[in-house]
Amino acid sequence: MKLFLISVFLLSITIISNGQDRAMWATIWSSNTAAKIDNIINDASINNFNKVFLQVRYRADAMYIPNRIDSTYQNNELRCYILKDPTFDPLRYAIVKAKEKNIEIHAWVPIFVVTPHDLSKISETHIYNTHKEWLTYDQSGVVMAYNSHEGAFLDPGISDVQNYTLDILRDIAINYNIDGIQLDYIRYPDSLYGFNPIAIQNFKNSDTNNFAAWKQMQINSFVQKSFRMLKEIDTNIQVSAAVFGNQRKAIDMFSQNWKTWLNQNYIDKVYVMAYNTSDKSFTKVLQSISEVDKRKTNIVLRAWVDRGHYKVHQINNKIEISKKMNFVNFGFYSYSGLIKNNYISRIKY
Repeated sequence: MKLFLISVFLLSITIISNGQDRAMWATIWSSNTAAKIDNIINDASINNFNKVFLQVRYRADAMYIPNRIDSTYQNNELRCYILKDPTFDPLRYAIVKAKEKNIEIHAWVPIFVVTPHDLSKISETHIYNTHKEWLTYDQSGVVMAYNSHEGAFLDPGISDVQNYTLDILRDIAINYNIDGIQLDYIRYPDSLYGFNPIAIQNFKNSDTNNFAAWKQMQINSFVQKSFRMLKEIDTNIQVSAAVFGNQRKAIDMFSQNWKTWLNQNYIDKVYVMAYNTSDKSFTKVLQSISEVDKRKTNIVLRAWVDRGHYKVHQINNKIEISKKMNFVNFGFYSYSGLIKNNYISRIKY
């Protein structure tokens, strides 16, 4: 029996040493003070998490210092409204603290969504106010409202939008010693959008007459360019994306064909948002992506409660389901949910 227990222990150490991901996501509300970041890093360390995805951009604003030292890549985005101390740099502070605990810090960057639902939170120089011509339109020719969906999106089919956002990513990478950058909201808001007049003209000037395919190409192109440009700054930086597990929904609604990103080596890893509460629907999601490279695919589980109850054993059940299908890398959204619901110490990898 003692020999068996030793073998199990050594196997668990081997899995960890071979790079098993055990990740958590920390939102701006969880990380806007030094004390909060101390809690995140300490909780991650105590509970054997090795990656923290720190939200460094909320809605075209900064939880860091734009052009902090090197201003090669223009970044005029203002600091996020949630930061009360104008001198505090959450990203830099988190990097220093995480290195002490051998924890990776990944800059979590929402890409095309740019407004909160309350415009009083943004300034006159915010991208929403200075470049209204970059906002996406619906199929009726109506510009997307600031309080629609998760907020107004810039249109990925506009070259200036892509270049603007690429500079944001490169500015973060060149000024901070981060382990990775994660692209979030790397998509259209839904299938009804993408009809900005500039984007439509670009489509008409393209080599295809299939608008849905063209929209996919815009997202694919952005991911590919992000990967290439970030690797030029730092070959060791990990470039990842948060993606929908439901393939039909990802492609048909959001133009997010992430299997292509993996197959064409446009990205290092994808983090599949498998937030299903039922084991049955969760299993279906994993079955639909069973052929993907498991080394590059991480399963992100729900770690919050919307209504009713969601017990920790339901999370652990999904970990076991994942393992049986040879998925061994996991993430949990979000840190605040892990703490609030007392999940963090009871998760079984």
